[in-house]
Amino acid sequence: MNEIIEKVMRKEELGEPLLKEWIEGFLAGKVGKDEMTEFLKAVCKFSLSEKDGSALTKVMVESGETLSFKKRAYPYADKHSTGGLADSTTLIVAPIVAAAGVPFLKMSGRKLGHTGGTIDKLEKFKGLNPEMSIAAAEKVVDEVGAAVIAQSKELVPADKALYKLRDETGTVKSLPLIASSVVSKKLASGADVFCLDVKTGNGAFMEGVEDSVALAEWMVKILKSHGKKAVAVISDMNAPLGDYIGGEAEVSDAIDCLSGKQSRLSELSLILSSKLISLAKGVSEDAGAEEATRLLRSGEALKKLMEIVRAEGGELSLFSEEKRKEIFAADVGSVFAEKSGYLKKIDCVSLGGIARKFEEKGGNGIFVPFKIGDPIEKGAALAVLKGKIEADPSILRELSACFDVSKTPVDPLPLVYGIVD
Repeated sequence: MNEIIEKVMRKEELGEPLLKEWIEGFLAGKVGKDEMTEFLKAVCKFSLSEKDGSALTKVMVESGETLSFKKRAYPYADKHSTGGLADSTTLIVAPIVAAAGVPFLKMSGRKLGHTGGTIDKLEKFKGLNPEMSIAAAEKVVDEVGAAVIAQSKELVPADKALYKLRDETGTVKSLPLIASSVVSKKLASGADVFCLDVKTGNGAFMEGVEDSVALAEWMVKILKSHGKKAVAVISDMNAPLGDYIGGEAEVSDAIDCLSGKQSRLSELSLILSSKLISLAKGVSEDAGAEEATRLLRSGEALKKLMEIVRAEGGELSLFSEEKRKEIFAADVGSVFAEKSGYLKKIDCVSLGGIARKFEEKGGNGIFVPFKIGDPIEKGAALAVLKGKIEADPSILRELSACFDVSKTPVDPLPLVYGIVD
């Protein structure tokens, strides 16, 4: 035990054999929680080399099953988001990429903290079964070109065990540990082409742009060291990505984007789709962007999402414009600007928590029409609750505290801060 921790402290290479012995020992109970905690704390303080980061990722991947799929005209593509508010990009990216002829099979998670989970959103399509086997998911890809399913318990058990301990011991925020955790699951999932959406801002895991870029560089380098094609987009999370947060409203917002609505959500989805198409097909970024835009604007991507939902057992009522208007029109409470000015800040973490609480009580979602830097008139609705029951006054008070309006102009924030490739 002392050997590996002392090497970390001296910033010496650990090497794959030692890391393998250490991780396998932890899973087998030969390395105790206290010993592993000391190792994790040392990594948080002193970091790891890029070579050891890649080796740790490999060891974690090999702790469980690794998926592989039959050869197709183009390699399998996947995207990953580090977690954001009103981020329904998978519901837009998957059908665009599949409509371009690139196979897309993604394993997604459920709600975590203040952020929404893709699987929770998919389950808003009544009857849809995300808990399908990999064999069943591959049949869906055969049929319609893409499948999005719940994460498999057999993949990367080392990450599950390590993350639980990291969460318990306050050793989550370490670039090599975060990167190896994310990338190990991606490598085990069988894809060869990846686009990582790394959020930055007060609603992101990494709040500072420099930290977000550093994490993106770690993940892209590890993926490439394992022979994968990868790119990362550093995107803003100082405000909800979409106009709606939570429940059916968020899914409906994504469908509206596929139906022609232009927003930050549709813009970022096009960027992510373009990157995947470009990498998978080996074409220029301009060609990838042109194809993604055509598929979105022509309605082919919308039709493809309907095919994906139907193939996974879901009904299509949410694709009815009348149904979506009904969801959007269900106003049950609003908070208003107390003065004129410019939107300076949105507390995304609190806002996400309120949205989850409201949804648990039967709400459809929260409409947030303004972004950072937008001019605000006194009395304008900063947020509107959509649902079937009147909003509790306590929720409205909490919601009002999420917005900060400044009398002086505020510069709008970019949607994308940079690309790491």
